[in-house]
Amino acid sequence: MARGRLHTTTVRFDADTWAVIVAESERLGIAHAEYIRGAVLRHSGRVGDADLGRRLEALEERAEELAARVAVVARAVRRCVAVR
Repeated sequence: MARGRLHTTTVRFDADTWAVIVAESERLGIAHAEYIRGAVLRHSGRVGDADLGRRLEALEERAEELAARVAVVARAVRRCVAVR
């Protein structure tokens, strides 16, 4: 995908479709606009391997960050349980 100036537009969605967009983009940890852009690119077949690779790397990094947070919370819980 060529990088450069992005264009702004307005798109209207019914309440059910918007709820899906919100839920999925939040689940993935991305902006609603990024989710919609990705859907358009996938639908048009324009998602390149390099772009997909970058997105997968970003998701892997986010997963590692979340795993580290979970480990911190787990240690804190174990300490609290040990004190009782």
